[in-house]
Amino acid sequence: MKNKAAQPAQALRPVPGVEEMALRIKSLEVELEQKNVLLEQGFAAFTQAAEKLQQSHKGLQRRIASLNLELAEKNLELEQNLVEKEKVKTYLSNIFESLPVGVFVMDLEGGVTSVNRAALDMIGLPAEQLMGINVNDVLGQPLFDFGPGGAPDGAAATQAGALAAESIAEPITYHRGEGGTLRLQVSFTPMEGDGATLGHILNLQDVTLLKRLEEQAERSNRFTAMGEMAANIAHEIRNPLGSIELFASLVKKGLAGNPEQMVLMNHISSGIAAMNHVISNVLEYTRPRPASLKTLNLPRLLREIGEFSSYMAGQNGVELVFDLPSQPVEIQGDEDLLKQVFHNLILNAVQAMTEGGSLTISAKPLTLTQPRQRARFNEAAGGKPGILEVLEVGFEDTGPGIPKAERQKIFDPFFTTKSRGTGLGLAIVHHIIESHRATIDVESRRGKGTRFVFMFPRVPAHP
Repeated sequence: MKNKAAQPAQALRPVPGVEEMALRIKSLEVELEQKNVLLEQGFAAFTQAAEKLQQSHKGLQRRIASLNLELAEKNLELEQNLVEKEKVKTYLSNIFESLPVGVFVMDLEGGVTSVNRAALDMIGLPAEQLMGINVNDVLGQPLFDFGPGGAPDGAAATQAGALAAESIAEPITYHRGEGGTLRLQVSFTPMEGDGATLGHILNLQDVTLLKRLEEQAERSNRFTAMGEMAANIAHEIRNPLGSIELFASLVKKGLAGNPEQMVLMNHISSGIAAMNHVISNVLEYTRPRPASLKTLNLPRLLREIGEFSSYMAGQNGVELVFDLPSQPVEIQGDEDLLKQVFHNLILNAVQAMTEGGSLTISAKPLTLTQPRQRARFNEAAGGKPGILEVLEVGFEDTGPGIPKAERQKIFDPFFTTKSRGTGLGLAIVHHIIESHRATIDVESRRGKGTRFVFMFPRVPAHP
């Protein structure tokens, strides 16, 4: 048996396709190496970009933090500005509301857009009813003609329309319904802004009491001159009148048996008595009895006088109505003189209402705070500075009223509309009221009645 190991080895033959596979693998290795290089380069670029992005992100975060801080500061500043503006707005609003002058703010057509508290008090209406209403309608008279563009043309006032601008220098008369009549000083100002007229501003000042004080001062001056003249005339007449009365009484003694002549002498005596009564009133007017002031409850006195006169008023178809406080309200007054005043007013009212009617006697405590309101009462002022307590007394009838021309003269001595009056009753009333450091005013409208208004300084209530 032959030994197989001893046989010579045969040469290895290459496997078909191996070389190609080796070349392919080699090629793949080269390609893979190139891709690894590219991948490494890509990773390096990505890392570099990521680092830049991270740096940008950090910068953006710092910028955002800075902007947030700046925004917070701006917000804080804006809040502070808003708070300051709100304070300024509130401050200006408080000034606007606290002005003693009434202010209407209007648009270009004259419609009311804003109004302060003083104006509301004067007009006597709530603000809701005034918004958008033309100011001419609010005041009840054509003060301004708001022409095209909203410009009030006061100078173009017609006879039937608006008042001329220069005529507004005189106070207007405003009727507050049951609140009485006010005298208002009117001034008009355009509201400018950004070189254009944005609206109008109307200022109202209540000069009612000021005008009353002026009238009272004028009346007092006139009374003084007329009083001196009347006193001189009364003395000049009374002396010869006394002689006539003496001689008439002597003649009457010698005519005891002559009734026809006695009748004539009685007529002479009656005429002398009437003249003496007039002269006595004149002297009482020129030299009134000094008032003896004592503390008295005026509402109680008013009720007593009214009840005493109610029968006489009822006989003439006049009803007396009382609107008096239930609590005592005290003043310093002379009871006898005040009775004379109030009886005179009741009698005048009853005589004026020839067809009957009603007379309302009222009283209410008031607190006057404005300086012009205190001017008449400065001697009687008491309590806290700037405040004065008064009692307003009213006698309001439903008679025919007093014409405006006569209203200015009713307190003048010897002025009367009665066929048998002396014209001294209200003049004496005026003197008595002045002696009480009080005021007397009259409000009257034709066909609407007359109201006499008194204001007495009040005695401070006991704590």
